[in-house]
Amino acid sequence: MRDEALPERGTVWSWTVQEFAPKPPYRGLGAEFEPFVLGYVDLGDVLVESRLDVPRDEVRIGLPVRLTTIPAYRDDEDVFTYAFVVAET
Repeated sequence: MRDEALPERGTVWSWTVQEFAPKPPYRGLGAEFEPFVLGYVDLGDVLVESRLDVPRDEVRIGLPVRLTTIPAYRDDEDVFTYAFVVAET
């Protein structure tokens, strides 16, 4: 294994909606599971799987996105995870 710097911007290659809670140790933000958009993002030389913090009715193949962080769950403090959001044009 080696460290590899990846671009912060890419395009949605494919996507789906996670309609059921993942197996433990998954932890969400609230008491009830909320479906979320999940996809592959084309970063040029590599595809990465990631959360897409994009409304379901706006996500599409080829959508330009950029890397960010979003709240994943709360422990003693907020814990964040990586996700992609719509890139400003």
